[in-house]
Amino acid sequence: MAQTNAAYDLSIYETAPERRVERKRPRQAKIIKAQTRFALLRRILSGLSVAVVISLIVGIISTNAAITGYTAKIASTRTEITKLESEIDYLEFTLESRMSLDEIEDYAVNTLGMVKMDSTRKRYVQLESEN
Repeated sequence: MAQTNAAYDLSIYETAPERRVERKRPRQAKIIKAQTRFALLRRILSGLSVAVVISLIVGIISTNAAITGYTAKIASTRTEITKLESEIDYLEFTLESRMSLDEIEDYAVNTLGMVKMDSTRKRYVQLESEN
């Protein structure tokens, strides 16, 4: 007995389960749309988090590579410093072995004709004032 008169809504006299089904359909559609939006948002966020993790991993790897390079440079520089210090020690030893005080005195007396001063010829001057 459905009437086609628009002035009356006879659906309120229908059974309760039929009305609930009709009302649930729009709500379920909204829930499904919200779930798809949430799923899309979840995919976007997971993609962004994967991108961030990958960029952090690349950053860590590049930093470790730079540290390794600088460590190798430091090691080679330390080796060079050690070599130069040993060369300095060798040159100082060679200089000391070539020029002792006795050799310098012998060269001054014999080659240059210098005379060693006697202790009696030394004069000490005492100043009574600073001027």
